Amino acid sequence: MADEDLIFSIEGIDNSQTKRVSCNEDSDSEEEDSYFICPITDDPVSKKTEVTNSKGFFRKIVKNEEYSSSSSPRFSFKETWKLAIQKAKQMPDPWAQFHLENIETETATRYRYNAVTRVWSEDEVLIKMATQPFGRGAMRECFRTKKLSNFCHKQNWKSASNYVAKRYIETVNREVYFEDVQLQMEAKLWGQEYNLHKPPKQVDIMQMCILEMKNRPGKPLFHLEHFIEGKYIKYNSNSGFVRDDNIRLTPQAFSHFTFERSAHQLIVVDIQGVGDLYTDPQIHTHAGTDFGDGNLGVRGMALFFHSHSCNRICNSMGLLPFDMSLKEKAALNNTEKLQQCAETILRGTEEKCGSNRVRTISGSRPPLLFRLSENSGDENMSDVAFDSWPSSPSPATPHSQKFEGLSWPVVNEVDNLEHEDSSSVENHRDSENGGDSGYPSEKRSESEDMEPRAHSHSRRRHYESDEDSFGMKSAVANKPSLTPKNSPRSKLLGVERWNQYHSSRNNIHRPSCVALEVQRLNALDVERKIGKSILGKVHLAMVRYHEAGRFCDKEEEWDRESAVYHLEHAALCGELEAIVNLGLMYSQLPHHIVADVTVDDTEQNRIKGFNYLLMAAEAGDRPSMILVARAYDTGINLGKDRSQDWVEALHWYDSALNMTEYDEGGEYDGTQDEPRYLLLAREGEMLMTGGFSLEKDPQRAGDLFTEAAEAAMEAMKGRLANQYYQKAEEAWSMMEE
Repeated sequence: MADEDLIFSIEGIDNSQTKRVSCNEDSDSEEEDSYFICPITDDPVSKKTEVTNSKGFFRKIVKNEEYSSSSSPRFSFKETWKLAIQKAKQMPDPWAQFHLENIETETATRYRYNAVTRVWSEDEVLIKMATQPFGRGAMRECFRTKKLSNFCHKQNWKSASNYVAKRYIETVNREVYFEDVQLQMEAKLWGQEYNLHKPPKQVDIMQMCILEMKNRPGKPLFHLEHFIEGKYIKYNSNSGFVRDDNIRLTPQAFSHFTFERSAHQLIVVDIQGVGDLYTDPQIHTHAGTDFGDGNLGVRGMALFFHSHSCNRICNSMGLLPFDMSLKEKAALNNTEKLQQCAETILRGTEEKCGSNRVRTISGSRPPLLFRLSENSGDENMSDVAFDSWPSSPSPATPHSQKFEGLSWPVVNEVDNLEHEDSSSVENHRDSENGGDSGYPSEKRSESEDMEPRAHSHSRRRHYESDEDSFGMKSAVANKPSLTPKNSPRSKLLGVERWNQYHSSRNNIHRPSCVALEVQRLNALDVERKIGKSILGKVHLAMVRYHEAGRFCDKEEEWDRESAVYHLEHAALCGELEAIVNLGLMYSQLPHHIVADVTVDDTEQNRIKGFNYLLMAAEAGDRPSMILVARAYDTGINLGKDRSQDWVEALHWYDSALNMTEYDEGGEYDGTQDEPRYLLLAREGEMLMTGGFSLEKDPQRAGDLFTEAAEAAMEAMKGRLANQYYQKAEEAWSMMEE
């Protein structure tokens, strides 16, 4: 059997734990089309056997008796397999009435992608495709298709598998098709990773490949997927939509899992499909440059968490809630009530995300993380293990912070998360769609939209339900190079190969909780704290969405309290823009983020404002250095907990002068804030007079005035330069006295 066929296992189950049995009477085929997959499990709770027959749709065989891998007089694997094969053979072809076997046979080139090795392979296949689409979405249309197995000895089209071929209605770059396949195959690996943690219901993402109709004019491309029989439901979108009339726990928990398990570098959203067999997902990455315009980056992550309320599956897998303000939590009350109606059975065997018990063969990160690693995925950044799971401070203006050392906040008051006891829901079952562990019985109408999501005309999905106030990043990937069929491949297949990419780093995992993110950042030096937290960027994106009015009705005022809450959490995570903005806001100075938000002019707020500015100055922000220097120089905005100190002022003036900021022409740009000559002159004045712990130094003062005069001359300030030369002479004359 070809290894590429096994790699794209439909069920997403470890191949060592599955059996494949031929259900095609007319063929000795070894292709995936002619086999169904049955999991072998020793879990007595799991009583279901999922199969796919040669027609390409799915059914269940439910045993009324418990069974285990050990021998039991009550259960026979042989009889079960016979029953499964018999039922699969008896299933009628749902497309028999359309007589696709009478359509002309076409030869197409099939391109398949291995997300683990990042290798494309190609072969020739025989298909019969309907001439008219049977479904249309916002950007794509769908055609009934039958594909003959490459291992068939004779062309028996009545037993060929059913597929759906999709193409974009409007012309797009051919690279878009390849990019879509890469995305879906990457997401499939994350489904397998999720299943390794033993959730109540396993998930899988459909295999997708590309057909190139080489005998048609222009050689058009199509996406090809197995036909899924059942009710097609969209559970969440790439822009924060969550279906609330048919609440599901597994899809939302899966998305949350991918965020934490990838160390915040990505999140898989746009979950839709039949039951927990998903198709056409979207991946948001922290850079926002992969997988087309549908990748909204950290903004997409913010949109997900604004509408996500952790459910019992999240709790059972150790996923921590994303920090939300009190108003935001109140807005999710309806979702929480609906989740209580979902009667999902927690088995009690779920593994915590990042658990050391989820061990695999060798050590490395998932393959996609190699390409995304930039900040939180840094190989040199050690992960800190914590025994407890505290939550972040809940007030919008946390007072449980103290500034130590380099003025970085240390969260010293955290609340313990209250995880829902899995035993309390042990006797419940999920009522939605026949339970959280089953496919719905309703069939999807042929006229129903096969793809309810909007797409970009020139790239992959570009969908946000309302107008987005931020610019979209777009990167057109080069068409992937295709490797020969005999290119080197791993002998390990499916999940086994995926397993090789885990565990020497103790299962990379980062919670969604800011309190733990702060603890991790405090183990780093100051340079590596700034801008190194993707979680901080997500909170900052949440601020911008609030300010843009995305989370409120047009006639309502946007939530300023929640915006400040997320701004402070972004600052806690080392987001420099948030730190600077809070320093300016609490110091009663103009600020550009949430510009119309003001805080009370109290002594406590003044102290907080200076502390934030000091943090920004220590992080290398030049305007903040100047503000801190002027505060120590004049005492204004310094706060009662500090006093004027010209030694400190001189230090920060020097730091600002030594900053290597250059404009596009390669020369120093001193027009962005304070001109260089003004800072040099002020240093000269302080050293000439002395005071506030600073001793007089006329020699150095004269040198500084001279340097200020030269800088003023370069800035075409001749009259001012003459004044500085005179000041220099005056300072040097003090030395003679």
